Amino acid sequence: MKTLDDVMAAFTPERQAEILRMADEIALEHGLPRLREERAFSQQQLAALMGVTQPAIAAIEQRGKEIKLLTLKRYVEALGGKLSLLVELPEGSKVIPV
Repeated sequence: MKTLDDVMAAFTPERQAEILRMADEIALEHGLPRLREERAFSQQQLAALMGVTQPAIAAIEQRGKEIKLLTLKRYVEALGGKLSLLVELPEGSKVIPV
C-alpha cells in the first residue's frame, strides 16, 4: 500500500509545490465553515455576534484565501477563539508579528 509520501515523491518538485498550494487553498475554503460548525454556531448566530448579516458570513466563508486578516480575526474572536499569525522566513526563522 502506497503512502501519500510515496505518491508525492513520484511528482516533480514543481508539481509537488503546486499540489501543496492547491491543498492549502482547499483547506482555507472549507476551514471557516468547519470551524464555525465545530463551535456549534449557525451563520445567523455568528452574524449577530459580529454585527453583520447572515449573507455577509456566507460571503466571508466563500472567500477562502481572499479574506482580509482583520475580518478573519473578528470571525475567530466571535467564535471565542484567538487568531495567531506565524511568519516563517526562508532561512528557517519564525516570527510572530505583533
